[in-house]
Amino acid sequence: MPDKAWKAFERRIAKSLGTVRTPLSGGASRHTTSDTLHPDLYVECRYRALSAIHKWWFVVWQSALKEYKEPVMALHVKSSARDLAVVDWDFFLLLWNAYTNTEGMTHD
Repeated sequence: MPDKAWKAFERRIAKSLGTVRTPLSGGASRHTTSDTLHPDLYVECRYRALSAIHKWWFVVWQSALKEYKEPVMALHVKSSARDLAVVDWDFFLLLWNAYTNTEGMTHD
């Protein structure tokens, strides 16, 4: 029996990070509530038909493509101290690999 699409998505994301999908991911897992068993990243996978962020992302991506730039969408909620960056998954992997492969550097 083939995997459900959302499980296949979680497996693909986990594999791209060099790890595996958390068995019984979510609150039922005895390992972690993260969707992967990555030792350093807490990964939450969301498989949806479409979201508002994806709609915005498509506009940003098209604009960046015209200028030969890598798209980054920064999000902020009023009265929040935190900001979010939305980037393409492959670009995230490049950043993560560069971050983890820098020897002798501290990451504060």
